[in-house]
This record gives sequence, C-alpha cells and structure tokens, in this order.
Amino acid sequence: MNPLVSAVIVNYNGKEIIETAIDTLMEQGYRQIEIIVIDNDSTDGSREMIKRKYKTVKLVKNRKNLGYCGINLGLSGCKGKYILFLNNDIRLDKNCVNELVKTAESNKDVAMVAPRLINFYDKNLKSGGTWLSRAFYNGHIKGSGKETKREIPYLGVGMIRKDFVDMFGYLFDNDYFIYGEDVDLGLRIRLAGKKIMFEPKSVMYHMHSTTMQKKSKSFSTFLMERNLITTFFKIFSLNNLILYLPYVLFFRLIAIVRDILALRFDLAFARLQAIFSVLFNFSSIIKKRKETQKFRKVSDDYILKVFSEVYLFKEKFNV
Repeated sequence: MNPLVSAVIVNYNGKEIIETAIDTLMEQGYRQIEIIVIDNDSTDGSREMIKRKYKTVKLVKNRKNLGYCGINLGLSGCKGKYILFLNNDIRLDKNCVNELVKTAESNKDVAMVAPRLINFYDKNLKSGGTWLSRAFYNGHIKGSGKETKREIPYLGVGMIRKDFVDMFGYLFDNDYFIYGEDVDLGLRIRLAGKKIMFEPKSVMYHMHSTTMQKKSKSFSTFLMERNLITTFFKIFSLNNLILYLPYVLFFRLIAIVRDILALRFDLAFARLQAIFSVLFNFSSIIKKRKETQKFRKVSDDYILKVFSEVYLFKEKFNV
C-alpha cells in the first residue's frame, strides 16, 4: 500500500492564493493524502473560506502569526508516514507527490525529498536546487531544466519523514519565524547522518514569498542574517566554529559595506542588528546548540559535503 502523506500548508492572509494549493493537492495522481492548513491568525477570511469550501481539510488555528514556524503546532495531528510542508503560494504538478514518495521510499537514508521549483507566473525555471557556503550565505541555483537527482543542503518546501520530525520534536526552530529555518532543518538532517535529495521529476510552481512581500526588506534581511548565524553556532563542531567564524563575519562586513555604498543604510543596520541580536542572546543559542548536538551521528566532514563556495562569489557577491 502507498504510505499516507500529510500535506501541511502554512497560511497567513492568503485567501486569494491558498485555494490553488489545496486544489492541486486534491488533484494529485497520488491519492493517499490528508490536507492540513495551519492558519496564523488570518484576518482576511481565509479560515472561513476553507471551512466553508473544503470540508475534508483539517484547519488548525494559531492564536497569532508565528511565521512559517507556525507549522510546528499542527504536526501532532499528522497521521502520515511523510509530511509534505508547503507555503500557501504553491501549485503542484499532478505527479509531484508521487515522485517525492518514490524517491523517499527508495532509500532509507533520505530524510527529505525536495521538488523542482518553477516560477508560477512566467513558468521560467526558478530553482535547480540550492547552495550553501561556509560563510553561511545561501541561495537557489539557476536551473537549466536538465538537472538530475542529487543531494542538496536544504529547501523551503518538500516532503520529510515524520519519524525524523518526531525525533527532534519540531520541524522548524520556533524562534526563527521565517527565513533560514529551511537551512537549519537541512543541516540538522545532515547532522543526523541523513540526506536531502533533489527530485527534478517532482515539480512545484511557486509565487515566491507572496505573504512576506508585505514586510520591509530590512526586516527580512535581519531575520535571514540572525537565523543563519544562529544555525552556524548550532551545527558545527567547536573546531570548525573557530575556523570559520572569521570567514562568516568577513562576508557580513562585505555585505554591510556594499549596502552603505549603495545607500541602503536600512539593510546595513539590519545586518548589524542581527549580529548584536546573536550576541545578546548567545546563552540561549548555546542551549539550542547543546540540544541539537545530541542528535549528531556524523562528523562535520559529512555535513560539509553539500557546501560550496562557487555560488557565494558567482551569485551573492558577483565576483
């Protein structure tokens, strides 16, 4: 029998877009799917519309906007062997879930399977996978459409084994809100000796941060910088923390200088604010590190196999 997949959509004021995500889940060729919507206290009528139109969809109501990390409060209700975690601005190809399940079932060392992402509006290829550097900057690789199945460091949507989530007790770190939470998840998967596989036959169309477009760029920059630096301290061994910390800080300095030269003073301040936030909350980060390191099954050498500096210079800093 095909294993049950729990598809979990995180929603915040997405009444105009979430119907697309739900409808394409219901139209999947793979039939063993339960659909759960985690609503972050929407005020646009999202919840009322879902309750009225989708009788079989389970709706979990958070009391406030918890960002993408609000998904954690709905995990206990997932009955599937796998959890498919999604934004509300996604449309799935008809065979998307089937391809994810096939890849996951073929290798027990695969904790998560990630789809190919394509721009929802112009259908240009958005992502041929992801990259992550030792400077703890990251991004999407511009795909050619000819990518093959391979290991990647992270992705913000995908299908993960529920027993892996249960092992940690959460999918995303509750303190991250949004941005960088996917990198943290990906590196915890590596830390536990497991893999994330990019499955190009599984296709999702992404509207790209529709909800967060309403937030300021400086707020997004602050969250990304703070969360990535926090993950750096949570994951690496002490030796590599000492080795790579100057590298991590050096590229933050470059980013700050670039922002100042471009008169983006708000972004420069947001990066500085993120660094000081990490410093002021360092004791709590150390506690997170201790809890995370309990699940270590491999050395940093295994974790670093999915890191690359090529895209850091090519995509992030245009060198």
